[in-house]
Amino acid sequence: MKLTFKQRLRNWLMNDHEEELVYAEDCVGLELQSNSFRLNIYGASGGTIIETTKYDRKSDENRHSLHVVTEDKDLGEELSKIITMEQLR
Repeated sequence: MKLTFKQRLRNWLMNDHEEELVYAEDCVGLELQSNSFRLNIYGASGGTIIETTKYDRKSDENRHSLHVVTEDKDLGEELSKIITMEQLR
C-alpha cells in the first residue's frame, strides 16, 4: 500500500525520540523543506501562519504563498489541505 504524504510525515515525526520532538508551542517558527518545496509555520495571535515556497524549474523562480489558519480549525487537517493544493499547482 502506498503511503500518502501526510502518513509519511506523521510516521517520520513519530519515529523520533521523545527528547528530540519539537512542539509547536515551544518554537516561534518551524520549517520543513525538500528540494523544490518549503513550508514555514509561524505562531501568531489568534492562529497560525503558513508560508509555502515552491521552486519552478521552468521559469527558474520561487513562488510564495501565505495561508492563515485560525485557532478554531484543526492545524493538521488544514496543513494537509494546504500541502495538497500547493502540490497540485
